[in-house]
Amino acid sequence: MNDEQLQRSLQSIGKACFVKYLDTFSNPQISNEDLVDYLIAQESYKESGARTRVTQTRRIIREGRTEDALHMVMSSLRIDDQTRDLARTMIGKWET
Repeated sequence: MNDEQLQRSLQSIGKACFVKYLDTFSNPQISNEDLVDYLIAQESYKESGARTRVTQTRRIIREGRTEDALHMVMSSLRIDDQTRDLARTMIGKWET
């Protein structure tokens, strides 16, 4: 996954959603189907949107781009301070 693909994936997920649910999505004990159901319940996303968010987030994690994605979130001008701060605190956990 190159930087452009990573940026597109983050746009598909939503940067705030990526940060808010990253720990949950990174849990290998939770199936994709359970995550889709969880997002629908928590955020009222449609199934297709929830499925996209789950698969794209898990792809970022699988391809080792989580730290890079968190840096992209932090440098975004359109993200709120709370999300930016949460991304900053999560980076240490994902450093490679």
